[in-house]
Amino acid sequence: MDIGIRDEILAKRNQIPKWVIFLFLGIAIVGFGTFALNASGENAKDIWQIFLVNFLFWTGVAQAGIIFSCVLRVTDARWGRSFLRISEGFGAFVPVGFILLLVLLFLGKDYVLPYATEHYHHPKDIWLNMTFVQARNIILFAILIVLSYAYVRISLNQDLVGNDNTKKENGYFPRLRKLAPAIVISYAITFSFFAWDFMMSLNPHWFSTLFGPFYFMGSLIAAIGATIILSVVLKRYLGLDDYLGQYHYWDMGKILQGFSLFWVYLMFSQFLPIWYANMPEETGFVIKRVVDEPFKTFSWVVLTSCFIFPFIALIPRTNKIVTPILVFVAAVSFTGLFMDKFLLVVPSLTDQLSFSIKYILVTLGFLSAFLTTFLLFINKYPIIPYGDPFFDGKTGHGGHH
Repeated sequence: MDIGIRDEILAKRNQIPKWVIFLFLGIAIVGFGTFALNASGENAKDIWQIFLVNFLFWTGVAQAGIIFSCVLRVTDARWGRSFLRISEGFGAFVPVGFILLLVLLFLGKDYVLPYATEHYHHPKDIWLNMTFVQARNIILFAILIVLSYAYVRISLNQDLVGNDNTKKENGYFPRLRKLAPAIVISYAITFSFFAWDFMMSLNPHWFSTLFGPFYFMGSLIAAIGATIILSVVLKRYLGLDDYLGQYHYWDMGKILQGFSLFWVYLMFSQFLPIWYANMPEETGFVIKRVVDEPFKTFSWVVLTSCFIFPFIALIPRTNKIVTPILVFVAAVSFTGLFMDKFLLVVPSLTDQLSFSIKYILVTLGFLSAFLTTFLLFINKYPIIPYGDPFFDGKTGHGGHH
């Protein structure tokens, strides 16, 4: 470990102004206050719908940040070591996501989960039994959180404790290598259940065997986009140019482009058999979203934002290494994936496509809560994992040339 690099990175802690964190915290309080004031009464269903959309999106992004770190470690990706801590920082929101899950399952179930108040034919009544739904989602998410906590703690210790534990043969490194695949598998299982119980089952007659992967891979793509955006902001503010060079963003741009193609592959793989089978219980879900207004136009906006624009825009090499362009492309993709959750949830619960100031405030509340937890984490811990044995130092000093 280079002592000079270690001291330089440790000196970057506590550099984010407190007023920025308090600003986001204030917006988060306003957003969740708006939700709390409108969570009961005649129009409560509308506010619970946007709560569900935001819960699914932001909890997915938070957990997928840790998954991106796990993937980089499992694949021994030297190029991506500088992004590890930033993506791990997303996980600071995961405990908040667990609280929001409890709020949804115990306070919001009658507003947005049709099977909480209606009964369907056997065996769906068994699967959609509310006690069973609550138990499986809480237990699975709790297991995932415990594994994620252990992973992030060991990752931090690799930097803060250091010494011989950073060697590949012993200490922290093999423990991280063992934990990472377990977390990835746990994530795939847990978030498949989220997809089935909180999106697919809102329309109890429709089903898709690929819906779980479609959700958790979409969350991973959003986390990659968020990693690009936040790393560029932090790079400029904290002076991380020596650790995040153009080749790092070239690689991130290629990953974002490739996963955008994978997203549309998963979407089309679900759409194609529904189209050629032409079974009424399946086609209704698609027709409402891609044929009938007001959701038809919205669907094209989602497709353009999540696939068409990112894929085409990232073909030139220049657009992957010029960070303002890459940030813009990542922001469009990120926004499109949020709208995708909206498109999967809301048409199953209502025929109207409506936006209001309450929707915006609640969404800003979730965004600000996510950024507050992320900044608190980044402000406290080393932003670059200098203790990782695959960390290749400063750009141009053992890294890319």
